[in-house]
Amino acid sequence: MLLFQVKVLYVRNLRSDVTEDQLREKFEQYGKVERVKKVKDYGFIHFEDRENALQAMELLNGTVHYFIILSVQHLAYCFQYE
Repeated sequence: MLLFQVKVLYVRNLRSDVTEDQLREKFEQYGKVERVKKVKDYGFIHFEDRENALQAMELLNGTVHYFIILSVQHLAYCFQYE
């Protein structure tokens, strides 16, 4: 997978009571979200458009959401693709 094609954000530091619907609501402020998957204290936000994903990452990384500082990263920066 090429870096310029990735439209998925990796979000960590989530509280256990934060829901996928709450994450969708937060990230949809920046563009259409196709899918949200939360697993324990992290989640994946799939955007329809890469530019919206990059904007959300830039503006939400380090912000406070439900009393927790979010860490928002481009998925390609978190995992190596072969």
